Amino acid sequence: MVTAKGLYDSGDGWVRGLSRGRYAALLGASEAVGVLGVGVLLNGEILLARALTMALVMFGLEYTFEAFRPSDDR
Repeated sequence: MVTAKGLYDSGDGWVRGLSRGRYAALLGASEAVGVLGVGVLLNGEILLARALTMALVMFGLEYTFEAFRPSDDR
């Protein structure tokens, strides 16, 4: 049986192995999905422009500065 900790460790290992560009793309995509989801739940609207803007900003910040990448410390 797979535990929650095992799933977390597996996902964490996969994310740490991603290249800088792939990690930035993953972060941007997750932000876009989050903005879209919250917009639909709270307003009943699809906030596509806001979601794309947030995705591009997060992608740019992460790719340029590696601001949100997890450190190798555990």
